[in-house]
Amino acid sequence: MATISFKNGDEYLGKIAKLEAALKDEICGAAIYGAAGIVADEIRSQLKAVPTDEGYGTASEPTRGPKAGQKEGLLDALGISSMEEKSGYYDVKIGFDGYNGIKTKRWPNGQPNQMVARSIERGTSWMKANAFVKRAMAATRKRALEFMKHSVDESIRKIMEK
Repeated sequence: MATISFKNGDEYLGKIAKLEAALKDEICGAAIYGAAGIVADEIRSQLKAVPTDEGYGTASEPTRGPKAGQKEGLLDALGISSMEEKSGYYDVKIGFDGYNGIKTKRWPNGQPNQMVARSIERGTSWMKANAFVKRAMAATRKRALEFMKHSVDESIRKIMEK
């Protein structure tokens, strides 16, 4: 029969307890928010590269992109939500909040930024598609995953060395 023995077992269990206590905020939070920051920065830079067009598009001659005011509204509204736990998974959302400064009869408080972002991403009958979010996700996926892996490993190493 095999036997396993631990030296300083209480010390090891104490470190495991510290690791568990620090899991959500210190370890997961730092990794998730850091990776979300990488993705949000790339979305911002891809959005800055989207061309603007002050004209009015038609189905036969669509505009190249949004109006400058719409683009500025999106740049100001881009953000990262608070971390949430759903079914044992922690996540944050990156997106656009609020309304821009372009007021119309239909949108007296300004156009919804989420609607404008969706229109730019997928295009409309009067505007060409500029998939800035899709390009940002493709460009940062590996870098964000690598950041999270390194961040979690480093946090665990620090806790276990204490």
